[in-house]
This record gives sequence, structure tokens and C-alpha cells, in this order.
Amino acid sequence: MHRDKLIYEVKEEYARLAAGHSREDFIDDVSSQSAESYFEQLLQMVINGIEEGRFDRFMNGRQVMEAVANNRERWGILIPQ
Repeated sequence: MHRDKLIYEVKEEYARLAAGHSREDFIDDVSSQSAESYFEQLLQMVINGIEEGRFDRFMNGRQVMEAVANNRERWGILIPQ
């Protein structure tokens, strides 16, 4: 199933990103969360979006991540601060 593939690819990419970032990278975005917590929430919201079909037109996980990174609000990916 296409959605399962997207979820797998997105999980792999977010794990890679989370491993390479420190808390200082997120000071503007998230005041009290660790990078790990931030990426866990973000990943779960993206997975929910994939399961709901919001990303069906995307061919791979990287495209999903780039779309979310460029405009989280458009895709309904809002991290509470």
C-alpha cells in the first residue's frame, strides 16, 4: 500500500533528522521541548495525515517532509508550544 510506504520513509527521515539536531536548533519553534519530543510529535502528526490521505499525491517520504517543512499549517501539522 502506498500509504504504508510513505509512513516507512517518513519515519526513516525523521529519525535521521532527530539524530542530527540539538535543542538549540528549535529555540525559535519550541520553547520547552527537546528535539526528540518535537520530532516525535511532528512524526505522529504527519503519520496521521498520511493515514487520512492528505499526502496521497506525494510519491515518497522526502516529498512529504519537504511539504510539511515548507508550510506545516497548510497540511494541518501544528505543534503546540
